[in-house]
Amino acid sequence: MASERTQKIYGSPPQSELRLVLLGRIGAGKSTVFKTILGRDKFRSEGVTCVKKQGEVAGRTVIIVDTPGWDSVKHTSKHIQEEIKNSVILCPPGPHALLLVVPMGDQLSSSARKAIQYHIELLSVRAWKYTMVLFVSDAEEKCTYNEQNQMLERANSILVKCGERHFHFEVGNSTTQVTELLKKIDAMVAENYEDFFIPQVYYELLESKIPREVTELIRMSEDRVSRLEQRYKRELKEKDEQLSKYREAEKATEMLKRTDSMNTETQDRTGMQKGKTDQQTVALQAIKQGYREEALSVVQHYVKPLMVIITSVLGALIGAVAGAQHGTLGACVGIPVGIVVAVLGSYAVRGAATAARDVPGTVSVKGPAVQNRDEGKPFYISSPSGFNKDQ
Repeated sequence: MASERTQKIYGSPPQSELRLVLLGRIGAGKSTVFKTILGRDKFRSEGVTCVKKQGEVAGRTVIIVDTPGWDSVKHTSKHIQEEIKNSVILCPPGPHALLLVVPMGDQLSSSARKAIQYHIELLSVRAWKYTMVLFVSDAEEKCTYNEQNQMLERANSILVKCGERHFHFEVGNSTTQVTELLKKIDAMVAENYEDFFIPQVYYELLESKIPREVTELIRMSEDRVSRLEQRYKRELKEKDEQLSKYREAEKATEMLKRTDSMNTETQDRTGMQKGKTDQQTVALQAIKQGYREEALSVVQHYVKPLMVIITSVLGALIGAVAGAQHGTLGACVGIPVGIVVAVLGSYAVRGAATAARDVPGTVSVKGPAVQNRDEGKPFYISSPSGFNKDQ
């Protein structure tokens, strides 16, 4: 990310000619990367000499030098070491990038890391400034996020030396991967102020021709630039971390707002449901009250007349029995007399009951009510407990 932003800051266009050198152990996949970038199917496997090829990639010339692979510090022959040293001379005036090819999933043991450091520094310690680690894998064998992180942890000591520059190159996804790789290399070139790696033999020759004072000034300038770059990268990293934290805080705030909104909606729904329940309860009570009043109406309009009829019939029976002592005529006269007497008796009983309901109960007036009564002011009394005027 830092490299891409550096490219944007400097704003320099890509190099019309890009010079690359591939480095790595035996069987690392250098030849595969070589033919993938240049788009060639046929190419040598592992050799003992350097091979230089060039081609047109994305509208510009790309020159690649493939080096023979190394084994270990002890087993690499002098010939292989000389070939590695001479590789940077084959693309004058010098390569823009040294691509260290490492297979994805390589264990990178301590001896393997020492071998990498030893063979890179055959070119010079300055070579790390132009080195990028290229983790190679097959596009069909997708590496998980955890596997990539573990690979980065194993290669940490190497990545620190080359300024954390690395790229995951999936062989088989050539079009996209090559384009992204060239962008990454352009970013590194911009970060190095469009400089390229000068072979050590030329570098020593230049130093010998330059006065010691000037050499010291150059060294001091390079040290200052290096410190400024490290400071810039550190500050940029801090800004990225702050930005990430800010974005996480924004997400958390948004989630909290959504949660509060959902809770409010839930409460509103609960209140509405409760209101509906209360309305339903009131409606149910009103329906029950209606049924009760209708039942009382039925009693008043049907039961009471029925009771009068029954009473009349009973009166008629009683009159008939009483009049029968005087013969048939007496029985006939006793029936209407019994009906009249029974009806009058029932109305007399109903009138007495109504009069009893209208009589107020005996209550006692105490406290402020007594004072209000004595002063002629309105006062209120309550019925004694258990008093019901309908009883």
